Amino acid sequence: MAGSLSAEVSLAEGIPASQQHILGLDTVRAFAALSVVLAHILGPKLPSVLQNLGLNQGIADFSKYLFTGHPAVIVFFVVSGFCIHYPYTRRNLPVIAFTLARWMRIMPPALIAMLLAYLLHVEKYNFVDGFILWSIVCELWYYSLYPLFLWLSRRVSFTVQFLLAIILSFSLVAALGSNQYGAGHIYGPALNWLVALPSWLLGCVLANQHSSEIVPKTCSMRSIVLWRTTVAMVASVLYWLTMNTPVGYYLTMNLFALLVFIWIRAEINAPKCAHSLFEQIGKWSYSIYLFHMVFLALVSRLFGIPYLYIPVILALCYLAYRIVEKPSHDYARSIFKDNRERFRRVTVAQG
Repeated sequence: MAGSLSAEVSLAEGIPASQQHILGLDTVRAFAALSVVLAHILGPKLPSVLQNLGLNQGIADFSKYLFTGHPAVIVFFVVSGFCIHYPYTRRNLPVIAFTLARWMRIMPPALIAMLLAYLLHVEKYNFVDGFILWSIVCELWYYSLYPLFLWLSRRVSFTVQFLLAIILSFSLVAALGSNQYGAGHIYGPALNWLVALPSWLLGCVLANQHSSEIVPKTCSMRSIVLWRTTVAMVASVLYWLTMNTPVGYYLTMNLFALLVFIWIRAEINAPKCAHSLFEQIGKWSYSIYLFHMVFLALVSRLFGIPYLYIPVILALCYLAYRIVEKPSHDYARSIFKDNRERFRRVTVAQG
């Protein structure tokens, strides 16, 4: 999902390289993006495949909850809040340059994905109906309002803002309810962002924590595996709950974000190799998130072998990253650089 979803922590310049790129974030993005892909493509077919292999029907039926979509989007939101705020924990925010660059960073790929979806007759792939792109609309809200959040943080800390947002979010969903599946993103472009706002603000809280740590606590690989497993299992249970009980995503996702907060903190404080597989996949996770359903519509028409769908789709998503996302990212950097000095008086001081 959506979110910052770039290899770099921010478009900001003039920050030491050690601050600009934090290992672990791309790994988190990779897991989230792949979870969405597997939830949409493999999840619905997995029970019948496992039953054909002779697995117990009850276990096979539960297998469709192994991979999750909405919880993965919540992961993206927490990462996004971290990535947006972290560079500005110690420097002023150039409001206009930042806003223009962030919109340019995510809108051209989203618009191209929407155009391809229209040409391939992928239903409800737009900013209004909410399939996939609902989270992009949320991100645009967060980018646009971040200068206000940062200005408020000089008086009301991000922790307090998070707590206030939790109250507001729960009040909103309690008043409006949800659908039969307990979905947390059925409130339209004007309100979805508000429901998920606590998750995004948690990323800002984590950014403040990480920025203030002189010597971050180091996590072992065993702890990381444990946190990854725990997050995946909890996400699966919450998926089952939202589909089978009144305890839907609209009630659980911002609480799930607290677990994600701890997981991400562990990931960025664990030893990482910049060239590891998941760190590399994370760099193009935005393209995976945006284009996978579009390319599924294409690949399913060209290939009659379902086992080829996922590798071919991922290859096409990487191609989209190289052709669409990366040039958009590079242009966003250029916009930031060009407008930072031009509008240097329009700034928000660090919190």
